[in-house]
Amino acid sequence: MERITFDVDNVLADSITCWCVKASTCLGYSVSKEDIKSHKIVGSIAMDAREIFRLQEEVWQEWEKLPPTEDNIPEKLLTLKERGFTIYIATSRPTRSASFVRNWINQLGIPYDGFYSLGPYKAKVAIDSDILVDDAPEQVARFIAKKRKGFIYDQPWNRNVDVPKAIVIHNLTELLSHLE
Repeated sequence: MERITFDVDNVLADSITCWCVKASTCLGYSVSKEDIKSHKIVGSIAMDAREIFRLQEEVWQEWEKLPPTEDNIPEKLLTLKERGFTIYIATSRPTRSASFVRNWINQLGIPYDGFYSLGPYKAKVAIDSDILVDDAPEQVARFIAKKRKGFIYDQPWNRNVDVPKAIVIHNLTELLSHLE
């Protein structure tokens, strides 16, 4: 039975769109996800790192308003479970926001077998999993370096990054077709 790990921010939860709305209000001009050059956001726009992190925290404190990245995520993950995959959910969010993340996952009815709250300093490669789906190229690269499968979930900040052997997907339906 293969184990597959899904990142939360910007793979399952569309947190960046909510963050951009908050950043636009703070800055007084429009910020879109196309303006973001790194999944970490820092350095993408003229905003202090502490303010960026404060807004990210605020986004998750309002977890009830957070939309998924795409429609039918619970059904797509259920399809994987029915095919025999073990589903892990992993977040690099600070551990203080792990309860918000779990609440969001449970509210949407996303099926999973294990939840990992790693915090910002522990890499997802530490999870005993065969496959990783993430928007962070360096997380996927570490997974592949350990002879595991890595899928990069397409976002504006990872489109110009080359991770050898990584498979880029634009949605979870594409992932399902790669795993048949």
